[in-house]
Amino acid sequence: MSESLPIAPDLGARARLLDAAAEIFGTYNLEGATTRQLAERAEVNQAAIPYYFGGKEGLYLATIEHFFSVHAPKIGSVVAEIESRLTAKNIDRGEALDLLKTLLGTMLEVLLRKQTNRSFGRIIIREQMQPTKAFDLIYERVIRHVHQTISTLLAILLGREPADRSVIFRAQMIVGQILIFLAGRETIRRRLNLAGYTDEEFAEIKAALHEQLDLLQPNRPRKEGALQETGGRK
Repeated sequence: MSESLPIAPDLGARARLLDAAAEIFGTYNLEGATTRQLAERAEVNQAAIPYYFGGKEGLYLATIEHFFSVHAPKIGSVVAEIESRLTAKNIDRGEALDLLKTLLGTMLEVLLRKQTNRSFGRIIIREQMQPTKAFDLIYERVIRHVHQTISTLLAILLGREPADRSVIFRAQMIVGQILIFLAGRETIRRRLNLAGYTDEEFAEIKAALHEQLDLLQPNRPRKEGALQETGGRK
């Protein structure tokens, strides 16, 4: 693929680069991905990367911003609704559990249902292990708000304070129940011969997640979450 051809404005090329970048960066991370891989996957000239994004790192940051603007608002709207309810009234343990199911179900929906989102989930996992300057963006835009909301709901369920260290540890463990289906995908695929998180497989995972959360409040009848979740079979 020649690098000497002139670049004309092409929004389609820019969009293809963003789609390709999610997969390539999710597989190889920022350092491991090459501009050749990115360009070939997007079917564009390599010169399109500096033209539209200023370079590979600029494309990486733009990929994260694209996820925030298109997909992360689904999670943000649930977090905002939960925060509104927490501000308006004291909620009991049953409602806290329902809200926790809704939030985690939405996270599961956003991160597992589309291949590009699964790739972004892997980017988050890599940023946790080897943070770049993009992690500050990821943390402030999504992770901090979600983590604090989960901690607040857990504190109600456990009869503790949201800032209690044990509550924050538990919140991290609960988030891990979502991310493990990205980081440990190959294990569960081989154990159950999964095809790649089809609608039916997603419904099974979601049901298992709800059963796991029910253990936080044993002997309580199961019911659907208190907020309308985004997609998924019930």
